[in-house]
Amino acid sequence: MSDARSQATLDEPDGGVGGSAARIGRFLGPVLALAALCLTHPQAMALGGLPADASWTLAVLALMATWWVTLAIDPAVTGLVPVIAFALLGIGSASQITSPYASDVIFLFGGGALLAYSLERSGVSARFAAALIRVAGSSPLRVLSAVMVASALLSACVSNLATSATMLPLALALGGGAVSRARDDAERAAATRFLTSLLLGVAFGASIGGVLTIIGTPPNMIAVNWLRESGIETTFLGWMAFSVPATAVFLPLAVLLLGVVLFPARGLVIERADEARGPLSRDEIVSLAVFAVAVLAWMTMPLYDRFVPGIREGTVGVIAALSLFFLPSGERRGERMLEPADFARVPWRVLILFGGGLCLAATMERTGLSAKIGEVIAATGALPSIAVLAVLVGTMIVASEIASNTAISAMAVPVVGALAPGLGLPPEFLVIPAVFAASWSFAMPVGTPPNALVYASGHVRAQDMMRAGALLDIVSFGVIVAMAWLLLG
Repeated sequence: MSDARSQATLDEPDGGVGGSAARIGRFLGPVLALAALCLTHPQAMALGGLPADASWTLAVLALMATWWVTLAIDPAVTGLVPVIAFALLGIGSASQITSPYASDVIFLFGGGALLAYSLERSGVSARFAAALIRVAGSSPLRVLSAVMVASALLSACVSNLATSATMLPLALALGGGAVSRARDDAERAAATRFLTSLLLGVAFGASIGGVLTIIGTPPNMIAVNWLRESGIETTFLGWMAFSVPATAVFLPLAVLLLGVVLFPARGLVIERADEARGPLSRDEIVSLAVFAVAVLAWMTMPLYDRFVPGIREGTVGVIAALSLFFLPSGERRGERMLEPADFARVPWRVLILFGGGLCLAATMERTGLSAKIGEVIAATGALPSIAVLAVLVGTMIVASEIASNTAISAMAVPVVGALAPGLGLPPEFLVIPAVFAASWSFAMPVGTPPNALVYASGHVRAQDMMRAGALLDIVSFGVIVAMAWLLLG
């Protein structure tokens, strides 16, 4: 990925394709929308028995899906299409159309972004990563394990890109130092493999850890919001009941694949001269304390939400972020922990894209399109539920290699959620694996911001990333399907 393209992804959930695909998408989107309308509208061919509003919604879905997948226009701009289209078509009131753009999950993601920036700027994130690596010892495999665990745990709370930016200098220092100290060709080859494994470990670990919590990556929140709108309450702990076991299985497999199978560095001894960090600064203490209180409030919400039902995860995120605008900084005289200018750190483009997906999903539910799609697919479904799950997970992994995982999730979640009841399955059996699959795809340098950032460092060959990522895609497919069958079926 070029530097310009990498910069463009700094406030995007992940990368995608462009160029000729975008030019084709700008033409193909309206064509597919018109085709969907002509085939299904009751005053045209009337296939599927859809009412007029559902037919128009299907046309909007076809347009947005094509533009999202091909990056025909900026994904956030595509996210604004429902505001105009559904208003002009009279599909819902103004409040029904626009309210998804201000849902609780939107505020949760915005508040979480400000909290994450506070942790990053105060140095808490870098301190945590360095401390975890410091205990790894001199074994290349243990160091790789520490790098990937640190990346995964940071990514559960901080954006994947910020996590990768934090971990990349550490990985370069460790791997580059091993290469520079190599005494012969064999040791230099082992050190080079070690450097490659570390850099890929940063990218892959950040993507793996993003699914650990609801706030880890936007697709998680798309799934949670849809499940809640469908009457299925999903709490932080409820989400982690699946994410933690799945990650606990997948992360060690990823470490072994990189450090033992693909890039072994046997016989290499890692020397480090880690700088001892001083005691926590006041800003670090404040950032860490506010974040810890927010996490505690999120995890204990079932204990107090009956007394204050108006407080949801988004409320907690806003309260925590707001407090940082009042608490004084101990290191920047006359400033607060967060300043008004820091609102620019909120990924507004992602929130608009996210809101567009939620609006589309809500309109599909309201017009009955989601239910009709589920009925149509279920009527043809001779496949057993495990086969449906496998096809879904495989499709999402492949699609996310070339398109935004947030856009793919926004498009897929309402469809697969509607499919589940027709198959006699709980919606979460398909919805949660779908967003995991969207995040756990690793092969393409342009597929995710962590991949793009690591590839842009110039120390990882595209063929190494694609070979390792393709094998990891296969492993992630097996882990998601197996864990969903065991824990959600």
